[in-house]
Amino acid sequence: MRPAQALAAARSAPAMPAGGGSRTAGSDRLRPVTQHTPCATRLDGVGGYALTVDVEEWYHNCLVPAYVHPELRPALPQELDRLLPFLLDMLAEAGATATFFVLGEVAERLPRRMREIAAAGHEVASHGYLHLRACGRPLDAFRRDIRRSKTLLEDLLGEPVLGFRAPEWSLRRLSSPLVPLVAEAGFLYDSSLAPYSFSGRRSNPRFACRLEWPEGHLPGPDLLEFPPLTFGGPLRVPAGSWTGRLVRPSRLAAAAARHLAEGGLPVMVIHPWELSGGPTPGPLSGLARFIHETGRRDFAPRLRILLHSLPWRSLRTAASLAGTTGTVPAAAEAGMPRLSLVPHLADSPVRARLSSAVRRRRQQWR
Repeated sequence: MRPAQALAAARSAPAMPAGGGSRTAGSDRLRPVTQHTPCATRLDGVGGYALTVDVEEWYHNCLVPAYVHPELRPALPQELDRLLPFLLDMLAEAGATATFFVLGEVAERLPRRMREIAAAGHEVASHGYLHLRACGRPLDAFRRDIRRSKTLLEDLLGEPVLGFRAPEWSLRRLSSPLVPLVAEAGFLYDSSLAPYSFSGRRSNPRFACRLEWPEGHLPGPDLLEFPPLTFGGPLRVPAGSWTGRLVRPSRLAAAAARHLAEGGLPVMVIHPWELSGGPTPGPLSGLARFIHETGRRDFAPRLRILLHSLPWRSLRTAASLAGTTGTVPAAAEAGMPRLSLVPHLADSPVRARLSSAVRRRRQQWR
């Protein structure tokens, strides 16, 4: 079955568990864990290889509360203004594009760099405004934070922001009451549910899927979910962070190719601070230091090998979501099959909600 046909079948078929969870007797729908648990429909063959970048400073580490709360943060060295151009050059050299999940506080400080990212043909998405664990915040505070970041980025770039990723994968589980708030805020997709323990849950979806809440739970309930890539088979080792930095690029490329062959959408995750080429420029200790320092030496040349191994694209392009925002620069689509989610979203609540949001934002930009 061709990818477009698979997507059409997925949207018309009963919802299937995308990564785990139990089923009700005689039904293919996930048994609701709470009123917030959506039905997850796996989407097979949705596109190509997706590269994502979490745009944050080295000190945006949730293990150090004094660093992530601006009112508590001491004066600390900053690297993004230097590292973002370096990363953009690496991507251009490899002919790759990526989705940059940007913190709102970073975008406010470095607006020129954000425009450079977009001008180079990359996608800019939201990483929230502050790098705080979503699961540790009141619902209203989380709602205000993600809407603030979305509005800030859209006003800065003059185009809709489609995607969201929570700091430190902190939506944690499919049944979290935070997940429908992402859809409510007007995002088309989320990439926050890690399919492994600690940062997420093994019961979370491992493959790209459509999340749908019961009718009446919230307006326009659909949300696309794009989980991060893992390797190691049933061990589900994160392909990003220190675990991914410890293995050869060829192993990560092979894991991505296997995931794509299984009908998935491989989502690779990197951070600019991993490319600094030196030790962390400020004080970190314990687990925070271990996560930042392990496998970071010579990561830049190994990433360069990985970038040249596969045709990496932004999530917007890899999942063929370009039609929801207008024209993507030709460089962003070079070498990509034209597999479109858009026709299958044409009559869906999520497309209607997105179109309405786009119209409102465009009226404000005029």
